[in-house]
Amino acid sequence: MSVASLQAFVHAVSSDEALHHKVQAATGVDDLISLAQAHGHALDKGVLLREHARAIAGAEDHALHRINSWGDALLHAFGSQASA
Repeated sequence: MSVASLQAFVHAVSSDEALHHKVQAATGVDDLISLAQAHGHALDKGVLLREHARAIAGAEDHALHRINSWGDALLHAFGSQASA
């Protein structure tokens, strides 16, 4: 998995409301990976976690407090809005 494939998955999530809801309901990283794979995106757990950590490292606390699920965390970290 590359960062480009991760970005492609996030773009797909941002443009597909049903997928967006499924991602927001994800209870863990494995759920996110399964959803991505079911939609044709090859995600690797190590790369996903590493890139996620890099993406949120400089986030403000108030932004992080709005994150309520792994799906929200993914969307926040890669350019989409987390649910409020």
